[in-house]
Parts: sequence; C-alpha cells; structure tokens
Amino acid sequence: SGAHIILISLGSDVESSLLNDAIAYAVEKGVMVIAAAGNDGPYTNSIDFPASNDAVISVGAVDSELSVAEWSARAKNLQFVAPGVNIESSSNNDDYVMSSGTSMAAAHVAGLAAKQWQKDAKDPVEATRDLLRKFSTLIIADENASGWGMPQL
Repeated sequence: SGAHIILISLGSDVESSLLNDAIAYAVEKGVMVIAAAGNDGPYTNSIDFPASNDAVISVGAVDSELSVAEWSARAKNLQFVAPGVNIESSSNNDDYVMSSGTSMAAAHVAGLAAKQWQKDAKDPVEATRDLLRKFSTLIIADENASGWGMPQL
C-alpha cells in the first residue's frame, strides 16, 4: 500500500513461517523492516523473532545515560540501539504512561529512518540503513549489546 518502513514491536522465541513470508514479501517490495530486539537480555543470542530474521533491522535499548538496558536482548545481528527506558507513550486510557522496552527504542529508529528516507537512491532501504550506520555513535565495544550504536543525525 505504499509503505516504505514497517515497524514490528512484538517478539517470540519461536519463528513463524507466516511472518517470515510477510517479511520476505515486504523486503522484495523495497520496504525497510525494523523490529524490537526483545527484552530477554543480558544474554547473548537472546534476540527475539522477528528481529532475529536477517532481513530485519533489529534495535536494542539504551537508557538516558547511554548505557545498554540490562534487559535489552543481545546478539551478533543486533544493528542499532536507541532510547528505550522511561519513554513517555500514550496508553489505551486516553492518557500517557512511562514505558520501557525495545519496542520504544525501535520506534525511535523507525522514525529517524522515515525522516531520512533516501528515496532517490537506487536502493533506498540500503542507502537509509547506511546513513543511519554512518551517523551512529558506538555505545560500547560489545557489538552484541549495541550493534553499530545509536544513530544521531
């Protein structure tokens, strides 16, 4: 329907062929898929599905001190981190609440990707991912915990 970016803020320890097929279809259509890494850290290889899918940009969480949240999932394929601790968000009670999780962090990266979407590039998904990577600040030397770092444009 014309979307350039899809944000997935759910996770499971079990892969879904239905979701894998949907991701493959979206990627084939030139859509960037971003997913919350999950809140199962600090263990290595704890990224939930669908963020563990190689076609998906996986995002972990940092706090206001730029420390990786203890509960943020970790793995070799983690790509970015973003603010995910005590983030003000809307609730289903017509109110606002403070929430924490990699879903909050993934939304930050999706918004930044939308703002910086490289529409004129031959491959806008890769060009946008490369731009986010280029402007990422490494948080800690452990790429399993912070990927390429936090994009800051």
